[in-house]
Amino acid sequence: MYNFTVMHEDDPVAKVTISDDRKKVQIEKIIPDSIIQPFGGTDLSLNRVYSFLKSRCYEDGRADLQEILNQAGLKENNPWKWNQLTHGVTWEDNLWIKFEGEEINWENVRWKR
Repeated sequence: MYNFTVMHEDDPVAKVTISDDRKKVQIEKIIPDSIIQPFGGTDLSLNRVYSFLKSRCYEDGRADLQEILNQAGLKENNPWKWNQLTHGVTWEDNLWIKFEGEEINWENVRWKR
C-alpha cells in the first residue's frame, strides 16, 4: 500500500491510502472542505489523487523538463516518484506530503527564502 498524509504546514489535512495494485483509494478528510482541503467535495477517486499529485510536479510540456528531471535523478515526470523526492512542496501554497513512517515537519520541507 501507498500511504501518505497531505499536510498544511504542520497540520494534517487528509490521509490517503492507495492499494498495492493502484486500483483502490481511501481518503480520510481530517479537516472539512475548505481552501486547504485538496479533496473537497464528493469525488474521492484515484483519479482525483493522481491529479493532486500531478499538480505538485513540473508541467509535461516545459522546455527544460528533461534537465530538471536529470538534476533530480529521474528519467520521467512520474508524479509518485517526484512527490517522494520533493514532498509535493510548491511556491504556491503550504500544502505538502508526509509519507508513512517519516519523522519530518513543515520546517524540514518548506522553501527557505
